[in-house]
Amino acid sequence: MRWGLIVCAGLALAACTASAPARLTETRDERGFTIRHPQTWTQVRRDDAVWFVPNADRVPDVAEFILVVTRSAPGKLDDPTIRRVVFEVLPVQGVSGFQQDARTTAQALWYKFEVTGTSAGREWASVGVLVSGDVRYHIAVCAKPLQQWRSGQKQCDEVIRTFQPGNLNR
Repeated sequence: MRWGLIVCAGLALAACTASAPARLTETRDERGFTIRHPQTWTQVRRDDAVWFVPNADRVPDVAEFILVVTRSAPGKLDDPTIRRVVFEVLPVQGVSGFQQDARTTAQALWYKFEVTGTSAGREWASVGVLVSGDVRYHIAVCAKPLQQWRSGQKQCDEVIRTFQPGNLNR
């Protein structure tokens, strides 16, 4: 009887804890950037964007995704332009943070942001970074469905923290 209680308590505890995030693998894109993403996710290219998603059939109508957009620019972007291009790329509903990142150098301006949005009626939360050089910029975003954000934020933070831009100055 005692072992039965121990097993039931263990199963109940396991059901209450979040599952471990999927293992990340690294991809170096022809546009020069390097990003980590869950190993089983599919890569989908659309114009200037590369999506990493668990199900490729629904791009861009997904609430869980990693997105990297690469675009040309006539010089480093300024603060208002950075905000505008992020809002153009994503269906943003709310902003909880938008600030220059400590990784900023003379060669590249880094801005980190946290936004929420909706895709096909499903709300998501995200962290992202925009890295701007003299000739082009990257926007990298990692999003999870809103109800999974508490358990998924660590994975998204790691994806954005380890993002490496290509050469944005040539």
